[in-house]
Amino acid sequence: MRKYYDKMLLAFGLSLLAIISINGFFNPSRSSKSSQPLLNIQPFEFEIKNGLGALTLRNTHRLMPGNTITAVDFNGSDIESFEIKEVIFRRRAEVEVNLKNGQKISGKLTNQDELILGKSWQNTRQPLTVSRNRKTINISLATVESVKSDHKILFSSPNGFDLQNFSLSFYQRKNIYNQHPQNFERPTWNQKNLDENETNYDLFTPPVIYLVDGKLSTNIPQEPILKQANDEEFGMELIKFSNEPYPYKLVSWIGETPYFEDTQTRQSPNSLSFVRNRLEVGIPYKKNKDRKGGQPSLVHSTLEDEEKQLVIEKFVVQQYRDEKTGGMKIIGRALVKDFQLGGKSFEINNQMKEVYAGNIKIEVRMTLNDLDNKTFTFTTKDMGISFDFGDRLFTVVEIDEVKKTILVNKKGPKPNQQIEQLLRLP
Repeated sequence: MRKYYDKMLLAFGLSLLAIISINGFFNPSRSSKSSQPLLNIQPFEFEIKNGLGALTLRNTHRLMPGNTITAVDFNGSDIESFEIKEVIFRRRAEVEVNLKNGQKISGKLTNQDELILGKSWQNTRQPLTVSRNRKTINISLATVESVKSDHKILFSSPNGFDLQNFSLSFYQRKNIYNQHPQNFERPTWNQKNLDENETNYDLFTPPVIYLVDGKLSTNIPQEPILKQANDEEFGMELIKFSNEPYPYKLVSWIGETPYFEDTQTRQSPNSLSFVRNRLEVGIPYKKNKDRKGGQPSLVHSTLEDEEKQLVIEKFVVQQYRDEKTGGMKIIGRALVKDFQLGGKSFEINNQMKEVYAGNIKIEVRMTLNDLDNKTFTFTTKDMGISFDFGDRLFTVVEIDEVKKTILVNKKGPKPNQQIEQLLRLP
């Protein structure tokens, strides 16, 4: 019986395979579902808006105007490419701004409405305003490489097919035809000229080491190269970097409510008196942008308001003995938290003539030839601010409060001409 066991097992397997094949031939409907495209699981939403295709991705991305989107079929073949015309950022969207110098700034947009950027967005003079750690940062769009967020993408409306039936590729291909012809030449290795004062070396050429002032160096010290007479000066100089007095002074109180004088706002254009504000303890206040004569310069706000200016955290009235006269004096003391300046809370009392709370004032002067000098003033919270002067655009890229220096990027006057310079006080 055992000698027929293998033959019986083989016959049973062949019979089972034949039954499965015949059943699949006469009932093809079970396998047809797998060949249908998956239409409802795409990671985006597509609609037509104002004649343009509008794409909303479910994840954050860095796509900007000028980038391309490619529709790909289920075999991986490209069908059609679309250029992004505009992007729309929702109100107060969370963003990560990627600057051209490699720096990243994360925060929340402060715009009250949707922010729309077109194809020439990097030439826009209006800065990108981001709120981070209760501080507002103005970023020049000329210094921005891309913005990561969940913003909506607008592009030319596709013709002849529906994007829902295809996959999308966001890979940005490099245009090799715009590259310099030298980039296609075969690289060659040339022996280094040992007489040249260079630091570059490769695997086959060891570096030349010099002993300079008791230290090893790969360079021989050289005389500084004088600037040619026809080279233009940078055109901006730093003339002031000072700690400015806090603009709100405690002048009086009624009961447990203090009154603060706003030294930046007068009662009226022709008045010599400053506006006084009654500030209740524990209530945030912001600047009254629509102020009229007789009204306070600060109005009620909330902790959720991005424009909130300050809050009086605590106020007390105390007596102390005057060291000069020996008499008793009454002093009002307030603990103030300024949201725009950031940092820790600080004290203001009615005996202080001036209070310094970290309000740094920076002043620069334009000194281009053939143009009258002009002065601009800004603060440390205005990083990214730009000044247009004499067909040149000066952008403040970095501010160092400790060293009292600013890094400025200058563009112009010629196209694609730019230079960065670190400015210090004279």
